[in-house]
Amino acid sequence: MRKSVFVSTIVLVSVTISVADDIVTDRPDATESSSVVEPGFYQIEVGWLYGENDVGVEVNTLPGTLVRIGVVDRLELRLGWEGYIDEGSGGPSGVGDGEVGAKIYMLEAEGNIPETALLAAISIPVGDREFTTDEVDPGFRFAMSYDLSARSAFGTNLGVEWETDASDSTLSSFIYTAALGYDLTEIVGAYIEIFGDAGMSASGDSHSVDGGFTFLLAENFQLDALAGVGITSKADDWFVGAGASLRLPN
Repeated sequence: MRKSVFVSTIVLVSVTISVADDIVTDRPDATESSSVVEPGFYQIEVGWLYGENDVGVEVNTLPGTLVRIGVVDRLELRLGWEGYIDEGSGGPSGVGDGEVGAKIYMLEAEGNIPETALLAAISIPVGDREFTTDEVDPGFRFAMSYDLSARSAFGTNLGVEWETDASDSTLSSFIYTAALGYDLTEIVGAYIEIFGDAGMSASGDSHSVDGGFTFLLAENFQLDALAGVGITSKADDWFVGAGASLRLPN
């Protein structure tokens, strides 16, 4: 299953520094949005993920959680938790690690320059023995988005993550995402995406494709659903999921 708490949805409409009329979430896809939560607001984004990993074990994870807190203009604090992880009959189960980070809004879209934000985070080793690295592992990425039309947008992320392995070596991987989103109606949005990582000091590459839908039931409340498959042996064989996001105050 996905190890990162960075789960997101691309911005399907133009987003500026002012408070958006409709909630903009960082789920369900792997592409982080380039928007930030405004000061005085916070968002709670939770989800369920179920699938088969690269060694054929079915893994159930619930509730993957991300809390985004608007601190000052152009800056949000991010608190994440992988959730409770169950590897099926006979497999281990327990809680995953947490994560603390921030998103900084850097550039507004202008000409060929995309709307851009920088995300940086560290893992917090609070998980059970089978689901923690026992170390504080850092990562960062740039989130960029382009409006293609009034109803469609393209989002991409580029960055690096480090993870401590069983031998206490810290291994690095280049991470990427690319997602195309489209507003089907004022309520329903859809996306298709490719994402993955390429080993730098880590070995092997992981690449996956997924797609899904968002359902904007109120300006501050959204449901979502996703499904995807791995396209390399290191990636999860398949996965499905669903989630909900709430912005407060409205």
